[in-house]
Amino acid sequence: MFSIFKRVRIGRLFFGSFALFIALLLLVFTWISYHVTSSELAQNTSLYQQDLLNELNKKLVIQLTSIEQMSLAAARNIDIIGFNPLENDLFERNRRKKDLEDLLASITYSSTFVQSVHLYIEHPVLTDPQGPVRYFDLKKLKDESWYPEIQNNDLAWIKERTIETNVGELPVTGLARKLYNNSGIYYGLLLLNVKSSEIKNVIQGETEGRSRALFDAGGREIAAIGDLRLQENEFKQITMTQGKSGSIRIKTNQQSESLLVWSKSPANWMLVEVTPWKQIVQSSVRLAYILVTVGLSAICVASLFTLILSRQFTRPIKLLVAYMGKLPEKGLQPELPMDYSNEFGNLFGGYRKQMERIEELVKSLKEQHKRQREAEIQALQAMINPHFLYNTLDQLNWLAIDSGQVKISKILSLMGKMFRIGLSNGETMIPIADEITHVECYLQIQQIRWGERLAFEIEVEEEAKDLLLPRMTIQPMIENAIIHGFHGRKKGRIKISIRLHGQDVLLQVIDDGVGLRQGWDEPRRRKTGGYGLRNVRERTAAYFGAPYGVDIQSEPGEGTVVTIRLPQIRDKDEVRERYDVEDTHHR
Repeated sequence: MFSIFKRVRIGRLFFGSFALFIALLLLVFTWISYHVTSSELAQNTSLYQQDLLNELNKKLVIQLTSIEQMSLAAARNIDIIGFNPLENDLFERNRRKKDLEDLLASITYSSTFVQSVHLYIEHPVLTDPQGPVRYFDLKKLKDESWYPEIQNNDLAWIKERTIETNVGELPVTGLARKLYNNSGIYYGLLLLNVKSSEIKNVIQGETEGRSRALFDAGGREIAAIGDLRLQENEFKQITMTQGKSGSIRIKTNQQSESLLVWSKSPANWMLVEVTPWKQIVQSSVRLAYILVTVGLSAICVASLFTLILSRQFTRPIKLLVAYMGKLPEKGLQPELPMDYSNEFGNLFGGYRKQMERIEELVKSLKEQHKRQREAEIQALQAMINPHFLYNTLDQLNWLAIDSGQVKISKILSLMGKMFRIGLSNGETMIPIADEITHVECYLQIQQIRWGERLAFEIEVEEEAKDLLLPRMTIQPMIENAIIHGFHGRKKGRIKISIRLHGQDVLLQVIDDGVGLRQGWDEPRRRKTGGYGLRNVRERTAAYFGAPYGVDIQSEPGEGTVVTIRLPQIRDKDEVRERYDVEDTHHR
């Protein structure tokens, strides 16, 4: 992902990232708005439908309870009018037939819900098949499809079916009640055929296009409108709910979601309504479409604005890049705009100053290259001088031998050896063993002068001899000890110690001289003397830095201890990589 910010042009990146951010923001906002509004709509729809179903349920309870009361009154009045279906006297039964028909017909006339009345008894009398009251043989009761619903009950509502009427087939819902005489003997069944259309009108209310159903306490469907299909587990979930009304979200047989709302009556009759979820969230979908349309329009406007804005940001950068690309052809001074006072103005100003600095550096490099060429010529000429010095010292040494000057001969021989080690073919770093040889030559020369009055001792750990150190590090300390420490004294002693300490090397030069005067390390007005010590300190600080360097401890009259701390260096490559120390000789 980060490689995009490194490779794609700034203008495209700025425009694309801004447009993508706006698009993602729109999608997130639309998704949140859709879910929030759909949830609110579902909740409001559920509450509204629950209230509506509760009202419809009250109306149904009133009507259905009224029909049950009618059937109970009819059952009691049959005995009152004196009709006895168990009477063997046919004449007596026919005499009471008119009273019975008037009684049952009055039920159909008193309620628009009841379409007709069927009476199942033994020895039924003949009746008009188109009339409101019809008689059936009690023996045929078991052949009715709805008989199992009343078989073990004295009263039961029967699900919707069709019957023959004077206007054709008519869907009805029945209320069946068993009849008993005063002696408690079962003698027949009274069936009130309730018009399904009237019940459906109550269920439908003032709304249309709804899917509702009425279930009795046993879970049997009494009447339904629309296309309502409930799974057995869904119906059980509703019946187990203790609340008077409620709602759940279900999946129908087509795997589409719906909102199921129910209302229970005191007798546990349930009025259920199922609404497709798409229908509920239809307004949310429209809102989402509106948001997407408005958002896309906003993205187009924002993209145009972003394109114009991004060009304003990238034009100065493109201009600077163009001048940088033409720099070798156009020269070092770019013709950049001068009217920018913001960060781009600072960028242009900085670039102009950088170009001026580069021009100065180019001129400086040309002069340096010229001086370097001159120095190389001088160095080639100076290469003759060491050979001339070696040859001169060698000739002086032979003259001293021929003249019998043994001391002078030895001094000249030691000086030649010191000179070769001191030059070291231009090497900046030399082994400690070579540095010790250089120091021994210097001390032997001083012993020729001092004789037995000068004593020295050198202790070097064997592991330290192959390590490297800057050349001419120890000799200046010994020179200071002899010249300044032993000044005015007849004898002196110097001890040189080199040992390993962890990852460092400790070099110590200890003398028993007069010590250093007070204020010896304070700066002087005239820079006289102390060049060797200052040179060692400056080189050590420049090469290695802290904590490496030179430490001097001195007490007046008791001598001086000079401690030099250096890192352990085993090869020249380590010197160049870690401490940036280069050889000074020409390659």
